[in-house]
Amino acid sequence: MEHSSTVQSKDFSDIIWDRGIKILTCALYFVASFILSGAGLLSLKAPLCVGLAAACTGAELAFVSAGGVAGAILRLSGADMINAVIPLAGTAGVVLILEHLGIKKKRRMILSVCVFAFCLASSVAVMFSETPTLNGFILAVCSSLLCASSVTFYSGTAEVIEKRRNPYLLDNHSLVCIIASLCSLLLGASELSIMGFRPARFFGCFVIITAAYLFSRSGGSIAGIAIGCSIAVSGTSVALSICYSLCGMISGIFSKFGQIACALAFSLTAGAAALIDGSKEGISVFAEAAAAAFIFAAIPGRHLAVIRSNILNPKMKRIESEFCSAGTRLLEASKAIGSVSECVASVSKGIEALSPANDTIICMRVRERICSGCPLKDSLCPEQGEFSHILEKLSGGERITAEDFSVNFNSKCPSVPKIAECFNRVYASRSAVNALQANSARNRELACGQFDWMSSLLSELSEELGNGAQTLFGKEKSALRVLSEQGFNVLSVSCVQPLSGALRLSCIVEDIPPSTSLSQLTAAVSAELEVQLLPPKIREHKDGKELLFLRKELFKIRLGSAAASCGNQRLCGDYFECFQTESKSYIILSDGMGTGGRAAIDSTMTVELFSRLIRAGLSLDTALSITNSALSVKSEDESLSTLDVAEIDLFDGSTVILKAGAAPSFYTASGKVKTVEISSTPLGILSKVSFSRYSLKLHGGDTLVMVSDGVLGGGSGWIKDEIKAFGGSAHASEFSESVLDIARRKCGEKFDDMTVITAVAEEA
Repeated sequence: MEHSSTVQSKDFSDIIWDRGIKILTCALYFVASFILSGAGLLSLKAPLCVGLAAACTGAELAFVSAGGVAGAILRLSGADMINAVIPLAGTAGVVLILEHLGIKKKRRMILSVCVFAFCLASSVAVMFSETPTLNGFILAVCSSLLCASSVTFYSGTAEVIEKRRNPYLLDNHSLVCIIASLCSLLLGASELSIMGFRPARFFGCFVIITAAYLFSRSGGSIAGIAIGCSIAVSGTSVALSICYSLCGMISGIFSKFGQIACALAFSLTAGAAALIDGSKEGISVFAEAAAAAFIFAAIPGRHLAVIRSNILNPKMKRIESEFCSAGTRLLEASKAIGSVSECVASVSKGIEALSPANDTIICMRVRERICSGCPLKDSLCPEQGEFSHILEKLSGGERITAEDFSVNFNSKCPSVPKIAECFNRVYASRSAVNALQANSARNRELACGQFDWMSSLLSELSEELGNGAQTLFGKEKSALRVLSEQGFNVLSVSCVQPLSGALRLSCIVEDIPPSTSLSQLTAAVSAELEVQLLPPKIREHKDGKELLFLRKELFKIRLGSAAASCGNQRLCGDYFECFQTESKSYIILSDGMGTGGRAAIDSTMTVELFSRLIRAGLSLDTALSITNSALSVKSEDESLSTLDVAEIDLFDGSTVILKAGAAPSFYTASGKVKTVEISSTPLGILSKVSFSRYSLKLHGGDTLVMVSDGVLGGGSGWIKDEIKAFGGSAHASEFSESVLDIARRKCGEKFDDMTVITAVAEEA
């Protein structure tokens, strides 16, 4: 029962909190609409509350309408009141109709047009009821355009308030909307005065000081110019635009000395301007600036310091907290595992150094067992060079007898038959020990190799976290705005750009609106992000659906292949695979040792394991080390296979050819056919293996041909001629079949396993 009561209490507090926020928001909209109902623009009254009504819905719309009507009745009279109330009522009606019909696309454009039409029609009607003039008509058009344009920045501000977005990560569009909304409020409140003290100017001074402290001289100057101009155009004082911009710049310069210095610089600059002006208006401006500076200085400095740090560098703090510590730990783990490998290698060398030679051990064992009790052991044994011939015969796999010893030794030693038999037993035992030690040394070497590639993998992950993919916060915000305008309820957006030049935009949404056109959505997001994107992949997510946009590649690879097994056997010793990641295309070819099933197993295992590691994100070198280790421990028999890899960047055509014992490859560059022939070691022979690399760059129409060594049985010159005649124009598969047929005719009936892979680069 207690647990149930606790849950109910928590839910009730949440409801109270949400309702309190709702009431506070509605009150804010009411006050804002009251102020905007009679905003002054020089000699013109612009009912900006109409634009605010177009940006709201539901209860907020009702409070905006009430505030606008109340402000028009209490603050305006005659024609100005009519020009405010009638467009406000018409706009509210249009908003209700759009809500009822569920229209969300191009909503702002529709409402902007309606606001302009209502305001202009009302102004023209009032003007013609009196004395129409051209000047009056121009002022009516200007007022209507101002109200229509206000829909955009009021909608942006309302969206920030509604979704409670993090103020530290607002995009430029949202910031401009908020600043424009604040300036318009100053326009509406600038005429309010209490004994010469204007609250609007006081609020403007406070904003300028805060901007100067948070953004230094640039922020103070920009805020001063914007707020000064807003107050100046309201008709109060044109000189304030210059005064406020100068105060903002000076206080921004002194902001590096602290909060108090910033406030003093602002108030003193305003005081100097007041002395120069010498009027009552100037004294009022100084009083307002001093009051704003005092309030600003009274704010706890630690809170402003946190806000300043988050605003000036929000991305760095996020990256440090999420990634840098993990990258450092991975790097330390990489070093630790690397030191384990070095320790194992050092111990292995020590064991080998301490182990005596086999010949010495065998002779020692024989003497211990046969000669230890013989009185002649000190005078006869050991005799210089007596056992060298014996050991040589044993190493050849033969058994020895007493006749294999010298005549002199047989005549002096009474135990020659026993010594011969003991040599046979000890050597056989020692051979078994040697085999175990060799296997142990091989296992230690494999363990070192595994520790090495694990260390390399952790180092790569650390480097990728620290210096790899870049999070594009600006594009995330832009994508969020586009999706919201298209009617999506966006839960999260992630935009990452790897070093390769690709781009990955992942958007988690609650659901996809039924009328959504993916092609139009892709075009809108691409235009906003200034990157050509592919239509999104739609995947289910625990919170809704994921829209995954990928950057459209600049190159496409047209592939063709042909293969033939030795003697037309059922299994071919060659195996290949071609696949594409988000930014690169891979061609992987392997030739197993020999022919038939055994070679097919080795080549298939090599390609399948290597490709899976590449798809998982491992580097080519790390994947090679792991694959080599797997081949080494696959069976007791020797497993050898070559590996031929082509990595093609789909965004700039950069290509890397990597070979481990593989046959030459061929490619075209500027109309010429070139050969890639580099020496390298196959997999499965040594505990450590590395690629031989060759870099090139493919352009549109260039061709890359990879072959197994069976194709080169009749030479390679003819292949270059065929590639030059091909020119990348025909089908890649037909060309591969043609090259394979020619190779089979040149090699005759006893041809080896053959594989031909043709890749043609095309500009997308």
